[in-house]
Amino acid sequence: MEHDDRALATVELLGALTYGQLRAFETTARAVRHAPDARAADRIADHAAQEHRSYVLLRDRLVELTDLGGAVMDRQKPLFDEFFDQAPVDDWVGACTFFGTGLPLAADFIRELAPSLDERTAGVVLDALADRDAFERDAIESIRTIVAGSPERMAEVKRHVADVLGRALTGFQAAAAGTDALAVLLATPAGDDGRDPTKRVVMTVLAGHRRRMHALGIEDLE
Repeated sequence: MEHDDRALATVELLGALTYGQLRAFETTARAVRHAPDARAADRIADHAAQEHRSYVLLRDRLVELTDLGGAVMDRQKPLFDEFFDQAPVDDWVGACTFFGTGLPLAADFIRELAPSLDERTAGVVLDALADRDAFERDAIESIRTIVAGSPERMAEVKRHVADVLGRALTGFQAAAAGTDALAVLLATPAGDDGRDPTKRVVMTVLAGHRRRMHALGIEDLE
């Protein structure tokens, strides 16, 4: 029974990651038109292509695990659509802030969760989601260039960061409340400290976010 529960939880989580990755691809592609020049547009297009390849990796693993992959993904639409529909990609500063500080939250989350998955699925999700370093560096460098030329725009960057982080945490809490998949996958062994495992994940992700903000010279966001 425990094995069946973990298998179902893995499918549910993978469905969420797959649909989320589909929206990450769409959102990245949407930012191409806001690039300040052809070179930047070309880089974003390359990143969008990588996001699509990552989506295919996740989708193919989902199909391996269930015949109902489409239905599993459809159940994830409301939360992810709400998050990505409000992504600040209507201008270059907003897009770079989202790509440099928002999407990395997903990478931090999956690195924390991967040890709880079976080896094959863990490998797929890490390959798909945990290596956005080049994308993040490009976005952060663009932010630094913009702020160096117009220091007053740092306030705008901070607003975007706070908004994205707040909506990410709200979405995570809603997802955790709506399913026991995370609790099943993150079940702690006997003798652990007894803390809520989903809260441990959130705290770890927040720690990574704070380190990233410190490196950018942005004060911690309470």
